[in-house]
Formats: sequence, structure tokens, C-alpha cells
Amino acid sequence: MSWLASLPHQIPFRAASAATRIDDKTIEGVYVCTANDLMPSGVMAVEAMAQLGGGLAFAESPAPAFLSGIDRCEIDRAIETGDVIRFVVTLEADFGGTFRFSGRGSVDGVEVIRSRFYLAKAFHHRGTEDTEGSPL
Repeated sequence: MSWLASLPHQIPFRAASAATRIDDKTIEGVYVCTANDLMPSGVMAVEAMAQLGGGLAFAESPAPAFLSGIDRCEIDRAIETGDVIRFVVTLEADFGGTFRFSGRGSVDGVEVIRSRFYLAKAFHHRGTEDTEGSPL
């Protein structure tokens, strides 16, 4: 299964467009800002980083997960329609189902966004309804 197929997101909320390089700890990919984006472009750019991170963490064993935290997010300039942001997202730590990533994105070789963020795997608890396939 490809990293993109492992994501539950569909258009219009699929922000990550493509992965250009993947290894054990790093994924490089692209987000193309369009006039039809569901949310403001800065939010979609952060979501693209998170989706790339999810593709890295869960490509081999897809599991329901969610964005559980964003830390130190900085956007240096407005992200505009037509911008192609090239991301490098790195897995920094795995805390037993919660993953910490750092990401940075550039437009035409100039860094415009950086952030640290967390993804958490959703765990099924005994005595609750089956959540398989659910993002929570």
C-alpha cells in the first residue's frame, strides 16, 4: 500500500499532493495551494505536513490516528494560490503510539513554514464500540 493510500483523507481535505522521497525517518512531499482549498492556506499547509507525517508513520501498518498537537508553528509569509510548497518532514520520536515530527516547507527554495507536531494512534479500548476505520 502506498503512503497516500494509507491516509483516510479525501479531497477536499487531502492536502498532501505527492511524496517525492521516503526513508525510515523522513518524508519529502508537496502541497499545491489552490483557490478551492477547504480552509485558509496556512491551515492546509500544516495539515499537509501532518498528512505527510502520517504517511510516514503509518504506511506499513495503517491505523486510525489524529493530529494531537502543534508546537512552534511559524509561517513567514502568506501562502498564496498557486504556491507549491515542498516539505521535509522528519520523525523525531515515537512515544509508543504518539509520534513527534518536525517539518519545514519552502516555496521556490525559500523556507516559508516550519513546525513541530504530534500524531497519536487511536487505541481501541475494551467495552467500547469498534472504532476500526474511524479517525478517533
